[in-house]
Amino acid sequence: MPDFPYINARVRAMRGRLLAPTQLEDLLAAASLPALIQALAATPYGHDLQEALTRYEGVRAVDDALARNLQRTTRRILEFADGPPHRLITILLLRWDLANLRAIVRGRHAGRSAGETLEAVIPAGTLGEGVLREMAGSPTMTALAGALEVVNHPLAPALAAGVAEDARTNDPLAIELSLERAYAEYVLRQARGAGARALREILTAELDAANVKTALKLAPAGLPDEQRLRFFTPGGALVTDRLFLDLSDEGRQARAWARLRAQGFPVKELPRDLVAFERTLDAAMAATLAQRYVRGDPLGLDIVTGYLTMKSAEVANLRLIARGVLLGLPRELVRREMVRV
Repeated sequence: MPDFPYINARVRAMRGRLLAPTQLEDLLAAASLPALIQALAATPYGHDLQEALTRYEGVRAVDDALARNLQRTTRRILEFADGPPHRLITILLLRWDLANLRAIVRGRHAGRSAGETLEAVIPAGTLGEGVLREMAGSPTMTALAGALEVVNHPLAPALAAGVAEDARTNDPLAIELSLERAYAEYVLRQARGAGARALREILTAELDAANVKTALKLAPAGLPDEQRLRFFTPGGALVTDRLFLDLSDEGRQARAWARLRAQGFPVKELPRDLVAFERTLDAAMAATLAQRYVRGDPLGLDIVTGYLTMKSAEVANLRLIARGVLLGLPRELVRREMVRV
């Protein structure tokens, strides 16, 4: 039965196929989208790109190639494993499923098209591109939830419950809250035995980040304490229910943020722009996860975690570069939006 030392050795061999920073800069400097596609064809994405170009053209071909390459990467890692390691890696992949479900729900609520919604999706989890595309293009939120139920995903009941609550209360946060709590409960229930420590550490950091984001969104509404507590998800390492209440109260927020910062929260300044804050926090979280590849336990899940974080960030950056080149955006503007891990 393959164990983590064997799996990690195979994953380390895959590390060499990630693009060097100089390669990303060369792609960013492409004079046109056809030039970018030609340059990308000379990278490890070349095989997938050639296949994609038989079906699509332009940015859509690039997106298809990147998605297929990323999905093939995650499937290959799963093929290295069986037994407990396979189960733990599958649970790890759910964090990307959760992020993708959030992105799709937000896209639908914002009235974006399926194509626009899919631009925020990185298919690194257990959900394939076909399912994600079907969900993004679903005519209703109920149909969206049904598409997840068809594939028997562990978060499907939570999505259906959140959609029903949103229909009753017109509160899109209800969907995200339902998904986050179900994800946390599932991971804690499944993360047991050797190698599970990394999953629990990742989960607690994710819960802290999610609770801080939610608290900041709630603050301007001025809701009573008991109503705000409905949106708190327990289980984080830093954010207690008391701290959540203080962060979600504009009058107590500054002092609460000082306590959070003192405990080592990755973003130090109290944010004023919530969109920029979420981007900064997500980038900091990704950088921390990527460091597990170097500093983590070589006998556990850390090498896989770090590698998949770097791989998914690379795909996100390549998609960003493709759109930047297509639109003729200044390189520095695109570079500032890229995820550095």
